[in-house]
Amino acid sequence: MGVRPMFEVPDGWVARGFVFEVETTRLEQPAQVAQAFGARRYAYNWALGQVKANLDARGIDPTVPSLAWSFYELRNAWNRAKHEVAPWWRCTSKEAYASGIADLVAGLHNWSDAKAGRRKGARVGFPRFKARHRDRGRVRFTTGAMRLEPDRRHLTVPVIGKLRSKENTRRLERLVVNGRARILSMTLSQRGGRLVVAVQAIVAQQPRHQAEPDGRCGVDLGIGPEWAVIAHHDDTIERVAHPAPWKEVHQQQRRLARQVSRRTVGSRAYCHAKAKRAALDRRAANLRREAIHVLTTRLARRYCTVVVEDLDVAAMQRSMGRRAFHRTVSQAGIGRIRPTLAYKCSTVGGRLVVADRWFGSSKSHHGCGSYRADLKLGDRLWSCPRCERLVDRNANAALNLRDWTGPVDIGKADADGDVQRGGVAAPVPHVAAQAGDPRRAGSRRGVGVRGSARPPRGGGGL
Repeated sequence: MGVRPMFEVPDGWVARGFVFEVETTRLEQPAQVAQAFGARRYAYNWALGQVKANLDARGIDPTVPSLAWSFYELRNAWNRAKHEVAPWWRCTSKEAYASGIADLVAGLHNWSDAKAGRRKGARVGFPRFKARHRDRGRVRFTTGAMRLEPDRRHLTVPVIGKLRSKENTRRLERLVVNGRARILSMTLSQRGGRLVVAVQAIVAQQPRHQAEPDGRCGVDLGIGPEWAVIAHHDDTIERVAHPAPWKEVHQQQRRLARQVSRRTVGSRAYCHAKAKRAALDRRAANLRREAIHVLTTRLARRYCTVVVEDLDVAAMQRSMGRRAFHRTVSQAGIGRIRPTLAYKCSTVGGRLVVADRWFGSSKSHHGCGSYRADLKLGDRLWSCPRCERLVDRNANAALNLRDWTGPVDIGKADADGDVQRGGVAAPVPHVAAQAGDPRRAGSRRGVGVRGSARPPRGGGGL
């Protein structure tokens, strides 16, 4: 069977997602939604069982033909067996079963790529069977009756029918009517006890221009009182504080978590406490998502070039032993800033620049170019060892990020050139190796790559 070509977004169009919170309009719809979620889960478990049985059989007898891990092969096998294994398959849309099989194929490919080293990030385990209490209900529709109603208050999905949107769908419906958008799929899912429809569409890209097309800014993200520090092109510093409700919401979450632990599992009070906790978790997620979108949209629409740092959020969560630090890193959502800026900058014709992960933006003084290697995490203000000025850590990092132009090789740079320690080519004096700097001034490697301060094993000390 030939490989079906992947869908490609036409030139001049961009893929976008629109999320609407919905509610049922008929009494039988909640049962239909539950059936769709269960059908997807059933098809997923059935296909996973077929894959495991084939692997076990091949382990005993290598001559057994292998089962292809492709969506079309597994779906055809399901269509041949569904009359026997699921005689009730007509109760819901065929897209529910196809959605479960597609999710399994994606999980198998992720596991295979991670095992072979072709996938970045943490290792992915082999797919497991899904249970109702562990699987988040969702189903994806790619064919059938998918549309936005003209009243801009309802969405229609196959079999389930019309769902009422809690917000106006005008932002997408008018694009579809004018021929400037095309709906590709609708995903119905359950988040925090509520139903959400995510509409994937391609939208005709309109020519846009930034308010300051020649401007450039640097963004330094943090988990302290200052969530983001922005260095604008005119040397002004903008400080964005963490949204205040985050801390209040966390305190309420701890209180509700204690209430849930004190209730009898399965009782009415237990379900009521779980619903309250889910509502509060949803509010915390919405606050974080809103703050991220407001910040990234404003930067993408104003500047042509936005510079951020390459943060290893997973390593930040592992590096500190305190649980409060782990929680703060997760609550801040700093790992979502970069991917959100990436697609927003490309949509409006801008450019996102990611500074090198080993660039010492906080340790390099933007004013004179000196480098302080012994700077600690708690030093929010530090004195420059060269000019003896008091340096604001976050503002200095934002300025260095704004002027970051890429890694610079010290070996190719002139000894009297304008090379700033950390890989920035900026009009500042040359910085030699500072006292305590683990990187040698005569190194032939790129400045942005940090070396080890320890002597090699087996060799003598300095």
